[in-house]
Amino acid sequence: MGSVQRGGLVKKNDNGTLERVDGTNTYIGSATLESGKVLTKRFRCQGFDEADVIGRWEKWQGKKGETPEKEVRMAEKKMECPFSGAECGSKCPIWSGASNACALKLGGIGLFNISANLMNLDMSESIELLAMAIADQKPAPKPVAKPEPTAADGIEGYLDGKSFLAFVNLHSKSVYSPYKEFCEEKGFPCVSESSLTKVIEGRYPELKVERGNGGARFSAA
Repeated sequence: MGSVQRGGLVKKNDNGTLERVDGTNTYIGSATLESGKVLTKRFRCQGFDEADVIGRWEKWQGKKGETPEKEVRMAEKKMECPFSGAECGSKCPIWSGASNACALKLGGIGLFNISANLMNLDMSESIELLAMAIADQKPAPKPVAKPEPTAADGIEGYLDGKSFLAFVNLHSKSVYSPYKEFCEEKGFPCVSESSLTKVIEGRYPELKVERGNGGARFSAA
């Protein structure tokens, strides 16, 4: 027979004792299992009805069909995590110390709440907010530096599509004047008249160049 001896003895039987903690309305009841293990449980008196406490104590002992043996088995049973194999508690690697609960359980509750409230969301607004968030994170494209126009580009642009026949019997000044206007309009730097004449002479072997003090004249070779 188990006894806790924490206060005045109120009642005892062959299965345990019921004792009152001195100066309080708290009672400590005990029960002895077949294995010899002694269990204790606190009971509180309601309205100084000690008979009610005794009745609840005896019922807990198993006198009226309830046995504490089941409570012991449940208390002694260690819950093991199916993933880590560790006991459920602070030693488990997926235990959340901040929440004092299994992190896997907390995650499941969170997913359930999301699925339960998903239909209440304004999907169009959510997509718009998501697009705005992605746009904010996307870096702005770097400006591509536009190459500066060159004199060679201006010459190529002016001569594009022209054959040697465009210059036959023309003076270099007559050729240079439209070339200069073309470059000024398109933003190309100009070369000198003599430099343009040399380029034309090198590109069109069908031309003969006759140079003089005032420039040069192109004729068919």
